[in-house]
Amino acid sequence: MKLGFRQKSILSMIFVSMIVSIALSAVLYNNSVDVIEENYTDSATNSLTVCAGMFDDMMREAYYTAINAAADTELQQLVQDYDSSTDPQILERLASYRNGSIDSVYCFLPSQSLALKVTQSEQLAQPCSEEDVLWMYRLTDVQDDPLSPQYVTDETSVVKKQIFTYAKPVHNTTDGQTVGYIIVNVDERDVYFSCLQGHGNPGRGSSYIITPDGRVASGTNLKLLGTQRKEPQDNMLVTSVTAPLSQYEMTIVADRSVITGDITRTRNQIFLIALLLNLLACILILVIVTKMLRPLKNLEETMDQVSQGDLTARTEVQSEDEIGRLSKGFNDMIGQVEDLIDQLVTEKLLKKEAEIEALKYQITPHFMYNTLNSIKYAAVLQNSSEIAEQLEAFIELLQLSASDRGAFITMEQEIHMVQNYTKLQLFRYANSFTVDFDVSPDIARCYVPSLLIQPLVENAILHGIDLKKSGGRIVVRAAKEGDMLAISVEDNGRGMTEDDLKQLMSGERRSKFSGIGVRNVRERLQLYYGEKGKLAFYSGAQYGTVAVITMPASYDAEEYTI
Repeated sequence: MKLGFRQKSILSMIFVSMIVSIALSAVLYNNSVDVIEENYTDSATNSLTVCAGMFDDMMREAYYTAINAAADTELQQLVQDYDSSTDPQILERLASYRNGSIDSVYCFLPSQSLALKVTQSEQLAQPCSEEDVLWMYRLTDVQDDPLSPQYVTDETSVVKKQIFTYAKPVHNTTDGQTVGYIIVNVDERDVYFSCLQGHGNPGRGSSYIITPDGRVASGTNLKLLGTQRKEPQDNMLVTSVTAPLSQYEMTIVADRSVITGDITRTRNQIFLIALLLNLLACILILVIVTKMLRPLKNLEETMDQVSQGDLTARTEVQSEDEIGRLSKGFNDMIGQVEDLIDQLVTEKLLKKEAEIEALKYQITPHFMYNTLNSIKYAAVLQNSSEIAEQLEAFIELLQLSASDRGAFITMEQEIHMVQNYTKLQLFRYANSFTVDFDVSPDIARCYVPSLLIQPLVENAILHGIDLKKSGGRIVVRAAKEGDMLAISVEDNGRGMTEDDLKQLMSGERRSKFSGIGVRNVRERLQLYYGEKGKLAFYSGAQYGTVAVITMPASYDAEEYTI
């Protein structure tokens, strides 16, 4: 379905209106989303900062508890002099350190493979299996950051749970050897309820505590505890704060759609209002454009009448704006159409006349070369071979001139005609000059307008070389260059001045053989080939004159025939 100018104008205006509305709504929505996300991030950061401070306070308490217990001289002595009878005393000393956020305190005695444990629910001396011993030893490994707690699963507890732990050695007071380890633990659930649930979540999203090595240490989803943190998806907004003491990371992961839910609903309302406004705008545009384009509709109807041949039709000029000036210009144009048609017909006739003029001076009477043919045989009978040869050349020239007037001939025929012509001229001027031909064999079947080269060769003989002196030379070259045919006639004569060139191109010099002037050669090139057919002269006092013809190479006689 083809749309008219009116429909295109209306659709263009509606399209622009909708694009502007949508773009404006999108910009406002995106800016609002950015502001909401920024405010949420600020709120989450403040909340996480509080959480990080509370977490560090709990870890600081556990850290100093481990140090103080390991440095307790009474406890050191009891561990150093350990036997089973001292278990109650050691457990009592350990219980004095389990307070505040401390969930449990262990004293690990490697030599006894024994762990004395004080928890919220019990105090006991627990023999350690090989797995328990290995677990205890892993806790005592020196960390890169002693202030950062280890996050592990308590393997020695009846109920396996995640803990934050600090382990400090207990040294022999005599020789300084390590005789045991104090292990202070903080329950992950206590951390979650103290930090995350009360302070780490501003209302939307999930809160987590992440270890320095990227594991989930605490959070809402118990299944994720101890697992490696996953990269969040693009639709999730992540806010993080690192606790300065422990280097654990407090993180909130929130769904962007939840955060921006209110503004999304507002966006939908804005788009609905914009749609209604666009519908109203469409109605107004339809009315306005219809009124504006009524003169164009009248102009279109008038053009239809003119296209059907009614040159008397005129459109009504209703205003002086651009459309009014267009209507007036159209009326003026129609008034000139008949003159233009006459002019085109006249030009066509002139082109035909140029073709006729190019050939009307050819020597056409057949009886002339019939008579000359009889003279040639008489000369042969009298052993005048040179005269017979010249007559034969002249007869062939007359025959070619008399046939296919105005038609195209092959390059082979054109060159043969020029060779016969130069043979006659050499005889006339007693071989006072030479003519050489350099014609590429692959263009022999190319078609060119007849009598195209002969006027140029005649001009070189009569106005180029000095016939009173010997040594004159004319070279005719023809070759194919790409899809173009290049023909040149070059002489080593005296050259031509600018006045000579103007006189040559004006048509004042005509061929004494065919009556065709150089100007007519150029006109026929333009007639047949348009801008592709060109004739140019290059002349100078030192190097003679070169005439160059360029034209399309054609192997079809009818391709450029008018």
